[in-house]
Amino acid sequence: MAYEIFILLSTISFVSSFSCRLFGIDQTTLDTKFIEFYNTSSHRHVLDLGGSVFQSPSATVKLDNRTYLSTYNTFDSKAIPYFFLLMIDVKTKSIKLNVSLIEKNDYAGFYHIGVTHENGNIYGIRESFKSPLSLEVANINQTTGLMKSIGIYPAGSFSIIIAFASKRRLYYNVIDSTLYGINIDTGKLEVHSQIPGDYSIYALDYDSAKDRLIALVYPAGLNDGVWYLVEVIMKAKGELEFDRIGKSEIPFEKYFWSTNYALDAEKRLWVTLWGTTDNKKNYFFVFNIDNGKIVEQMATNLTELSNLACFDSI
Repeated sequence: MAYEIFILLSTISFVSSFSCRLFGIDQTTLDTKFIEFYNTSSHRHVLDLGGSVFQSPSATVKLDNRTYLSTYNTFDSKAIPYFFLLMIDVKTKSIKLNVSLIEKNDYAGFYHIGVTHENGNIYGIRESFKSPLSLEVANINQTTGLMKSIGIYPAGSFSIIIAFASKRRLYYNVIDSTLYGINIDTGKLEVHSQIPGDYSIYALDYDSAKDRLIALVYPAGLNDGVWYLVEVIMKAKGELEFDRIGKSEIPFEKYFWSTNYALDAEKRLWVTLWGTTDNKKNYFFVFNIDNGKIVEQMATNLTELSNLACFDSI
């Protein structure tokens, strides 16, 4: 392949019915590993990350072409969560940075992160744990781990369908049937658009090479039930239009969405992960984002794949 896939794999086993369980998870038996998936049949464990909990596949990003960046949390004996920023060098297979995320007035979890190209700043969507719950856009200081709130996000249920458009300085988030966009410099809401028709957005990513949003959508109005790729076009007065990319389809009756995906804008590839009714097997579908063709389909027997990032060959 022209790229390598790096994955976080979490496995849970219950050794005793009397063990202390936090939020349904026995922390003493949670095992998270960093895995390199380098062809259709082979993978190897790179790092053992112990009892780390990676909450969302959206909490992973490629900082440059050799740094895997993610947030995670652990729990203490009183079930209080502590959040961290983790950087892994995919060339040396070592941890470059592991810093505690600090919030002076509140506990907060980072569920999506993005990186600006010009200065390496890390921005993200964080969820405040104090009442009333809120979603915020914030900045992370890579040296100190200090989190600084930029602006409050629109109220609504939390979504992991999020994309950071670095050139536009916008964070996009899908909440219910609406696409929001918040400016990371001002914290102000700049996009508030209804998703058209019977469409549902299952994945959203930013193609930096062409400065456009692409999405994996499910049109509920179709009788045959398929997912396919579209370009998300913003028209006058904030209206959205979906322009289909190619003719490839993922059939609803054979596959179900896993929320895991990674974009390689330089190679023009979008790697997506799917499940099936066979709980021992998952599938990678690799799309060409220019013509929409499925250029690769790979089966894997790995389960509990949490986060995904795609790198050029190194």
